[in-house]
Amino acid sequence: MDVLHATWFWVVIIVAPALAVVGTLARLARREPPIKLPPGVRAQAWDDEEEDAPSGETGNGDREVAKH
Repeated sequence: MDVLHATWFWVVIIVAPALAVVGTLARLARREPPIKLPPGVRAQAWDDEEEDAPSGETGNGDREVAKH
């Protein structure tokens, strides 16, 4: 009888943290609803990395040569 109790004890000790991790990851994986913005405010779209660079710069840090 002690072996049965000891076995279930260790099963619970091993499975409980695993279920907690799976539950936490599942909760973090859910997509959040969009933020409610005040009237008259428009959400900005995501840009690519190269589009975020100021004009005259490319994504690799080099400046573009001005073409006259």
